Amino acid sequence: MATKETPFNEDDLYDAFPDGASRGYGQAEGFNAYTTLNDASLFTAEALENPVVQAFINAPFGVSFAQFKSSTRESEWALHKPHLAMAGKLADKGIGGRVDRFPEDHADVGTYVINHDRTMARWKWFSLVIEDGAMAGQMIYKQEDTSKEDPPLGDGSA
Repeated sequence: MATKETPFNEDDLYDAFPDGASRGYGQAEGFNAYTTLNDASLFTAEALENPVVQAFINAPFGVSFAQFKSSTRESEWALHKPHLAMAGKLADKGIGGRVDRFPEDHADVGTYVINHDRTMARWKWFSLVIEDGAMAGQMIYKQEDTSKEDPPLGDGSA
């Protein structure tokens, strides 16, 4: 319990969650890492001829993507301390990559949850980040309970 003598440390709370990697939701499985999407190396030569793709690649902002498994250490850190996760400062917490040009010291991060009415307690959530080197905005999409292949943590199958 937090008191004046012993203040609440939310970091300890995030670390109390199980790590995703030991449950099949690590970076090797495509979780907990930011990847830049408007990177020319990700597109075929034919796609690069498309002027819309060229505009996307040359836009004055970066677009990154990450997915997290709810109720994991990595998810809690990324959700509650996005400025650290996006700056690549949480490798020791299991979060890899970084959002390109995200300032090392700090940037404003606006968060919009598209489907806030859905639970985030058990399923995957996805983050699409747009940044311009000074600020970032992330849109979060919560997965709906529609997949038998992706059970929630804690049911004995993950």
